[in-house]
Amino acid sequence: MTELLAYFNGKITISDKIKEKLNEIIIEKKLVKGEKILLDNSIKKEHIFVTNGCLRSFYKTEDGKEHTIQFAIKNWWISDYMTLYTNNTSVVSIESVTQSKVLIIEKKSIEKLHKMYPEFETLQRKNFEKRIAALQYRILSLLTLSAEKKYNQFIKDYAEFEKIIPNYQIASYLGITPQSLSRIRKKRIKNEQNGICINSYIYVFISSKCTNKSINH
Repeated sequence: MTELLAYFNGKITISDKIKEKLNEIIIEKKLVKGEKILLDNSIKKEHIFVTNGCLRSFYKTEDGKEHTIQFAIKNWWISDYMTLYTNNTSVVSIESVTQSKVLIIEKKSIEKLHKMYPEFETLQRKNFEKRIAALQYRILSLLTLSAEKKYNQFIKDYAEFEKIIPNYQIASYLGITPQSLSRIRKKRIKNEQNGICINSYIYVFISSKCTNKSINH
């Protein structure tokens, strides 16, 4: 629970009473790669905080195609927000992409904590506002950015896991096909290699100029 306290302490001061209550309601769970922590059509209402590893939420169509909605890494929250805040069953599944560790807090436990400690409710509201803003940014990115720009942003956000996450999951998250992702990656590698070659040429050229000057002098 130390990871969650560190996360909260960066935003507000957590009293000893809140710490004690959090310790009572938090469930710590270790997940193996591929383990599902939430299945679609479930009624589980839980807030999930990632302390290590990487999780993803995804929607599966009737024909079996998966659409990745969110990846969550250290210090990120993940849930099925439709079932969390409505009376509907879950429409997405949540699974561990890597070996991971999470902290789970049931919605009813959080609500009791809010009534007891209003300052904690304020913190949770601010967190929720950030999630809404992040969701809007993701929607706008999907609608307006090119495939290459979306991939570049993905690398920036998930640099540690970009080589670990399966290609089809990354492609579905970006809203492109695995084939398109492969082409983008090849182009990026080629550009990086060309950049290295150009930099090496410039270095050799400058070095030779300096050497010639030394000899002439």
